[in-house]
Amino acid sequence: MGELRRKPLIIATVLLCAAVFAVTGRIIGFDRALHLISGPGVGESAFDHPVYTIAESAVVLVLVFTHAWRAPVLLAVPSIVALVLVVEHAAFYRPHISLSRADAVQLMLILSIIMAAGGLLLRMRERSRAALAAAAEERARRDERLDMARELHDVVAHHVTGMLVQAQAALVVAQQDKDKACEMLPGIVEGGTDALGAMSAMVRTLRDNGAATATTDLTADLHRLVERSGLPVRTSIELTGDVRPELGRSVLRLVQEALTNTRKHAFDATSVEVDVHLTDEAVLLSVVDNGKVRPTQSGGFGLVGMRERVHELGGRFFAGATGEGWLVTAELPLEVRA
Repeated sequence: MGELRRKPLIIATVLLCAAVFAVTGRIIGFDRALHLISGPGVGESAFDHPVYTIAESAVVLVLVFTHAWRAPVLLAVPSIVALVLVVEHAAFYRPHISLSRADAVQLMLILSIIMAAGGLLLRMRERSRAALAAAAEERARRDERLDMARELHDVVAHHVTGMLVQAQAALVVAQQDKDKACEMLPGIVEGGTDALGAMSAMVRTLRDNGAATATTDLTADLHRLVERSGLPVRTSIELTGDVRPELGRSVLRLVQEALTNTRKHAFDATSVEVDVHLTDEAVLLSVVDNGKVRPTQSGGFGLVGMRERVHELGGRFFAGATGEGWLVTAELPLEVRA
């Protein structure tokens, strides 16, 4: 809890303890209250009314509960002890109409224990929820890093196979023409560079959870994905050039996850727009819907995975409300990071 929440609790505790003791002093006399001398009331009786006593006790118990629930331990323990002591002092030394002193003391102690226990249970429950949420988010990040394990195999196999074919051809040609064999070396080097770049870009985001698989025709894959989504989607796809397979799979994965989130958390959406464009430097994609039903805490971590994937590929990612729905955008660079 921040400093802004601590100060009001401290002030409220000090004021309430002082107020309870002051009322006790007004009822039985401050000399008796300070020297712990019991006896009949000698002060004003306006505060010696059952309604006031109940209200005062309720405020003390609420503050005990709040400390046990929200306050830091080093603040909660002494504050609760002080509140219980001052209210028990009042229960014992003030005169009561319907309860004996022993009963009043016992009742306030039991109620204080119940309120402190309730606050402590809520504190433990919130911490448990926070720990579970943190663990789930970390799982989502870890899973997203594992999403391209199969993709990594495909990419590496593709590049290494090309290098192997060229190297074997160079060996054969070298027996007849060494100069011509040397001309094939730059192709092998280029293939190795591409393989390293692809591996470097993909090994950071490994996962396999049944994500959509891409073919060599990304446009057709995107249209097929949209058709299977079951959503009222309008598409604008302009891919005038080739996109390397590993990047295409990431584009497909991001669009798939965005449509899944729309279907799960904005089922009232009547319009969804999917735009995918290719520029000289990057693939730009956006998925926007007009759905209103989107809980602030849906329990899912799809956005965490998407953000992790885009950032590891060296791109930029945004997801958030637009005022009329929800927007997901991503920019994925064409050049792989070595």
